[in-house]
Amino acid sequence: MGTRERFDNLDGLRAISCLCIIAMHIRANTEYDISGWMYDTFISSWTLLVFLFLMISGFGMFCGYYERFKDGSIGLNSFYAKRYKKLLPFFGLLILIDIVLERSPDHLIEGITEATLVFGLLPNNELSVIGVGWTLGVIFLFYMLFPFFVFLCWNRKRAWLALVVSVVLNAFCDAYFFTDKFVLPSFAPRHNFLYCAPFFIAGAVIYLYREEIKKIVGRFQWAFLLTAIAVTALYYIALNSKTAQGNAGVWMLLLFSPWLIYAGGAKSRLLNNKVMHYLGGISMELYLAQMVIFRGIEKLKCLYLFGDGWISFLSVWVAVVAGLIVFTEIYKYIRGLILSRFQKAKPDSGHPQIENKAKR
Repeated sequence: MGTRERFDNLDGLRAISCLCIIAMHIRANTEYDISGWMYDTFISSWTLLVFLFLMISGFGMFCGYYERFKDGSIGLNSFYAKRYKKLLPFFGLLILIDIVLERSPDHLIEGITEATLVFGLLPNNELSVIGVGWTLGVIFLFYMLFPFFVFLCWNRKRAWLALVVSVVLNAFCDAYFFTDKFVLPSFAPRHNFLYCAPFFIAGAVIYLYREEIKKIVGRFQWAFLLTAIAVTALYYIALNSKTAQGNAGVWMLLLFSPWLIYAGGAKSRLLNNKVMHYLGGISMELYLAQMVIFRGIEKLKCLYLFGDGWISFLSVWVAVVAGLIVFTEIYKYIRGLILSRFQKAKPDSGHPQIENKAKR
């Protein structure tokens, strides 16, 4: 098997998206006396970057596993085992912290359910344990169904058909299925997998054109960068904040596809450097644990140390990001120690005595 293709710019997109989402959540959970378009509209709209996250997940999964599923070089057991090994330990730790702190039957039930990683299958999925965990619920359903997505995107023609159908279903969700006839008033549409499916498939479609994207974007990367910036500017000019917050579908695909295409073929020092590679590599951990660290800062009464303006907002953002990095590194260190000790304690299956007994 050849070396797996890698698109390093994706780390930058993941990192920037994650850092912006953290800033958005700080804004939503504080009462700083800040106003203006930048704070009220622009930062608030960064919640929409979760859709870019989903598109990157679709692109990334197809990079790693599309060809391997098509040629049968990977088995289902190893594929799903790897997903659980990668996600469950860290997410399970966050759930345990929440259960211990809250000490309520509701959190215990929700926490156990979330630990299965299939909680995205629940109707009216509005769980409060690790509130941002809904994204992981949607992404894990994509992992569960990935062999089916390989079938849907077996070739370019079929992939485009799947994308069109998914966009139509997304519109049906908005207009019909997510009304009070079917869901609770508090239900968030993006918590539903069918609603999010177009973003995974869009990432897959862009992957299928990766070679053409590399050649064309590589030659005209400044034109593609300016196009992505122009589309973003037009989005904010054409849509008011209420519309931007309330609808996804085609608008989000039009907004984020140029950025993913640009990242797929450009040589960008901003997106591809050691800092972005590091932050992109732990972006899921940063995303999932952000509110745990924020609540810790809140309990220490450090949200308004520098008043209720921009300085406090930015200092809290820096503190949350720094706390997340420290928390993640401590987790990785302890996990590494546990795994190394487990490996040492594991019996050597290749021991000569065992092999001799097997021969007998």
